[in-house]
Amino acid sequence: MEQTTMPHSKKPKLTHADTANMASSNASLNDLSADELAMIFGCLGPIEILPLRRVCHKWSDAAKKTIVPLTNFRVGSGKAYHVMRTMATALPNLQLLELDYMCGDYDETRTIYHRYARGEDPGGEEDARNSINNVTHNIDMVSNFTKLRVLKLERAELNGKYPYLFNFPLLQHLKISDCSYLKWDLSVLAGFPLLKEFHCTRSQLLTGNIYSLRVRKDTLERVTIESCPKVEGNFMDLADFPQLKSLILRQMGSITGDIRGMSETSFPKLENLILPDNVYGGAGYKIMRISEATDLIATIYSIKKQPHRHSSLFEDFNWYLSESSPDWYEEEFAYPFSFCLVRAGSRLGWRWERKCDCTPDYHFEVNWLDPLPAKGSSEYQSYTEALQDMQSCMYRFPFFRGYHQPPTEAVFNRLSRQYRPSREEMEMWENL
Repeated sequence: MEQTTMPHSKKPKLTHADTANMASSNASLNDLSADELAMIFGCLGPIEILPLRRVCHKWSDAAKKTIVPLTNFRVGSGKAYHVMRTMATALPNLQLLELDYMCGDYDETRTIYHRYARGEDPGGEEDARNSINNVTHNIDMVSNFTKLRVLKLERAELNGKYPYLFNFPLLQHLKISDCSYLKWDLSVLAGFPLLKEFHCTRSQLLTGNIYSLRVRKDTLERVTIESCPKVEGNFMDLADFPQLKSLILRQMGSITGDIRGMSETSFPKLENLILPDNVYGGAGYKIMRISEATDLIATIYSIKKQPHRHSSLFEDFNWYLSESSPDWYEEEFAYPFSFCLVRAGSRLGWRWERKCDCTPDYHFEVNWLDPLPAKGSSEYQSYTEALQDMQSCMYRFPFFRGYHQPPTEAVFNRLSRQYRPSREEMEMWENL
């Protein structure tokens, strides 16, 4: 059981000493109504409020009326589960709940495993643990928390469908990760009319088309879907979401689209974008010819120059030359060519690179997109300072100095014969 106060909570936190002093002031407290007590209880976390409900009937009624602040309550053990079960009737206005992996209880003779009860239409083979020692816990009482604003399901061993987990009218943040046997569809987001943030990673049985997110078009601000192989759709179906600031679609082989369709009116508030490599222009996208890099960068640059675009858009992306390319070198150890955007001060450019884990990074010359800042300006000074750092790798490993793109294989072979690596390079290669 874990309880932490969310950073945006504005209410002062009362200590146990404060509550003890309150309890000693019987005369004044008895004059307070249940509603007034509920306002006071709202300064406490759920674990502090629970024992106060035992003082008298009025305090019990006050606890039921209390809007529990956004303090994290995590269910990760049998003990925490029973606390949640009590809260479902004693503190129904809980606002933040996390269902996590249920740890076991240990004694000298055995281990007792705690599990959530199966939902509708269960399937799959769960982790085979001593079933004779399993304790199953129903979680349908979660539906009592009608004031939930944040729901997290992380590593929770849920198996099947749980419709009551997707019907909270005030929910704003939904996070589901590593729930391999949870069966659900994107269409259930219709049950969250105020949803702002939706994050789902490694949910193998999640189905649906991202077009279903359009039911939350006017509220969604952040969307992350990662490693959910049964989800499909075109990312451009979200292009007219007026509040969307972050869209992360990582390792999503069934997502389609093309960044060339992004106009000035597309994604008007977008600050962060990650697209899978099967989307044209997505992170890790592979081109078939070296010459195609120029066209891709031109598209990226035109999008970045649209008036409302966030300056960091696409600057964490790397794109690659396909291993199937006719331009790929026939080598015993063929390391991939990639290209990416680079920035020196306010000046934007792009360059090719050749690198692999634990090997030297060989950079090509920068192809500048922006003009040179005016000499003597503050922008020029920041540009020259950043340029020195950017070129340090070129000075250390100058194999491609003077080249703005990968040369032909014949030229590369000649460079390889003529090149004299530094001692630093030799040590890096010898340590592989």
